[in-house]
Amino acid sequence: MNLSRRLKIQSLKKKTEIQNVFDRGKKIYFDFGLLILYNDTKDIQKRKVATLVKKKSGNAVVRNQIKRVLRHAVCMLPEIYENYNRVVVLYNIRGKADYNSVINKIRNKLK
Repeated sequence: MNLSRRLKIQSLKKKTEIQNVFDRGKKIYFDFGLLILYNDTKDIQKRKVATLVKKKSGNAVVRNQIKRVLRHAVCMLPEIYENYNRVVVLYNIRGKADYNSVINKIRNKLK
């Protein structure tokens, strides 16, 4: 599934790939959870993103809305993809996510 045609970003689905990013990636904590960045040298051409939301965040409707906001926020930050081609976002708080606040928090942590 293409998340962004402009940046050619795909979704990261395989459990083994996500576990590899968790084990070897650079972890950045921000107010909403955890951002993990990793540069996979085997597959340089493909940029992939995974969004993980815990069940304590709310019911399925709320979790899906949070995933859409997180995916859109990460796709709209091209500075992430200058050095990394694998991104995992773990949302770890209860309640909905606001797009502007999420993108501002991530941008501030990346500086």
